[in-house]
Amino acid sequence: MMTRKINAVLLVGLIGTPIAGSLFGIDYGRAIWGDDQIWWTPKESALSIDQTRASFRIYLEDEPLDDHLARSSLTALGQDGMAYFVTPDLIKVRLNNWDRTKASLLHTAVYSAFALGASLACLVLGLIQFFAEPAVPQRRVAGGQARSIRR
Repeated sequence: MMTRKINAVLLVGLIGTPIAGSLFGIDYGRAIWGDDQIWWTPKESALSIDQTRASFRIYLEDEPLDDHLARSSLTALGQDGMAYFVTPDLIKVRLNNWDRTKASLLHTAVYSAFALGASLACLVLGLIQFFAEPAVPQRRVAGGQARSIRR
């Protein structure tokens, strides 16, 4: 009977590959197929137009919305049918934060992909070492236990 010993590199590859592969699959899958509609700012936490200036600008007839609001050139009809001027405090903005969330998930996926690559490298190197090392013959001794014969 011939036996081979599992080396440490092979063991790291055997354990690390499924773990790192699962983590990578989860992170990458959530980033690619994740629900992009659940990342909106909650209605209760809607932002004012001033708080969103760094993210976007709205133009109405080639003029920034802020300018229209500053000179009170916008009007709206209330539910009672009465017209009123639109002021900046009446405008609330909800942002979709999916782009930031997706970037974060992909950032994490890079680390798990690195771990997966290292684990696969250990697996391949460990298998090469495992099969390159000659098998050690074993002999049976009294009591039925096998012992390795080392030379």
